[in-house]
Amino acid sequence: MNARSRMGKYVPAIVTGLIVLVVVAVLLGVLGFRGFAAWYIPIFAGGITAYLMANLQGTKAGPAATEAQKSAVLNLRPSPGKGLILVHRQGFVGKMAGMEVTLDGRVLAQLKSPQFTAVEVDPGPHSLGFGFVGLAAAQNKPEIVQMTVAEGQVVAWRATVSMGMTSKNTIKVERDDQVESLTDDLRRMKMIAPAVA
Repeated sequence: MNARSRMGKYVPAIVTGLIVLVVVAVLLGVLGFRGFAAWYIPIFAGGITAYLMANLQGTKAGPAATEAQKSAVLNLRPSPGKGLILVHRQGFVGKMAGMEVTLDGRVLAQLKSPQFTAVEVDPGPHSLGFGFVGLAAAQNKPEIVQMTVAEGQVVAWRATVSMGMTSKNTIKVERDDQVESLTDDLRRMKMIAPAVA
C-alpha cells in the first residue's frame, strides 16, 4: 500500500475535523467570542474530532452471534474431538476502537469493549494475534500468544489495553483459568460471531 492510499483513508476524518472547526468558529463568532478563544477552541475541537475519527478508521461492527450460538458457547462444552478458544475484551481505554483478533493468521473477529467471541478448534498448537486497525494501529503494539489446546478443553483469554505515556499503548493479553466464573460476565456481553469456523 503506497503513501497516497494510506493517507486517502483518513480524508473523511480530516474533512469532518475541518467542518467541526468551521462550525465551532462560526458559533463562537455569533456568540461574541474574540481573541484567543475565537481561534483556539475551534482548532482544538476540529483537531480532536479528526484524531478520534482517524483512530476509529477501520473499526466495524462485527455480526452478533445468535442466542443459540451464545448459549452453546456458555455451556463450555466443545463438540467431540474439538477444543474451544474464547476471547473477551474488557476495559475503558480504547473501548470503541476495533481490536482485531486473529487465529492462526486468519481474522477471527473484531472486538470492542466489552465483547467476546469464541470458536471451536482442532486439538493442537494455535496462535492468537491481537492488534488494532486505523490510526490506532500505529499507537499500539500488537500482541501474539501461543497455546496448545487439548480435546474438550476450554481456553479463555482476556484482552485489555493499557495507555502508554512515553511509548506505545500496550495490549495486555492474559489467560483466564477461571473459565466457569466467566459465564456470568459473558452473559452480559455481546458475542461477536467468529469469522473462521
